[in-house]
Amino acid sequence: MTKSLSDLAAKIVSDIDEGFAAEDRGEARSYIGASMAGTDCTAKMQLSLRGFPEDPIPPKLKRIFRAGHGIENMVVKDLKQKADLLVYEKDEWTGKQFRYEWLGGHVVCNTDGMVDFEDGSPRAILEIKSMNDANFKKFSRHGVKVSHRHYYRQMTMMMAMSGIKRSFFISYCKNTSQYHAEIVEYDEEEWLGMFSLIQAALDGRADRIANTDNDYRCKGCFKRSSCWSVPKVDPKCRFCENASPSKDGDWLCDLDGSKAVTPCDKFKLLRPT
Repeated sequence: MTKSLSDLAAKIVSDIDEGFAAEDRGEARSYIGASMAGTDCTAKMQLSLRGFPEDPIPPKLKRIFRAGHGIENMVVKDLKQKADLLVYEKDEWTGKQFRYEWLGGHVVCNTDGMVDFEDGSPRAILEIKSMNDANFKKFSRHGVKVSHRHYYRQMTMMMAMSGIKRSFFISYCKNTSQYHAEIVEYDEEEWLGMFSLIQAALDGRADRIANTDNDYRCKGCFKRSSCWSVPKVDPKCRFCENASPSKDGDWLCDLDGSKAVTPCDKFKLLRPT
């Protein structure tokens, strides 16, 4: 291949990456979601609760996420057509994804769906994950609680919020197209530990899990810059250390107990410690 043709091919690949990088992700979501359930870092939960900006997602990772969504659809199809399971991707009442909220939406979890089994045993939350070969083998050998504690905690939060006490966890290996599945029972002890961290974030205790941003637990965090640097944000009450989440989904000013609507002259940007 001549250099000019090689350069052309390389430019096309570069253009793809630039296109992904240019995608507008919009404003960061402002709630504690199930994806936060696996963390022991209250600062990460707090910054997510308040909607602080996230670091840019690399184009490669965006494509991994996109591929994961495609695999989820394929897995649901296999569960329905090959295993003859009753799978519900959407809430029968709302026609939307199964969603559970606390405190007016300050704490939220969404599920991949629900599964009803032919033997009449209780309904289970459906959780689908695609894995590379190494992670798949680890899950197959040790179970999800040992192999992927963050997924286990994610399901625990879903079960606690929904009242459904079982989850059906199924993994698809991207290298071999193998399946492995596990039925996970609700773990009250696990939930109590998780709930204490969620409550700390709701109470405004934004404590970092590490002492430096070079810590391995910080390197892949989408809130890393907002946590370790002073983010450039327009003043909003939810960004203020003097605001607390209310039970109806709004924010309250801790200084006078009023509904926090417009930042005042006492606005002080929340910073983790």
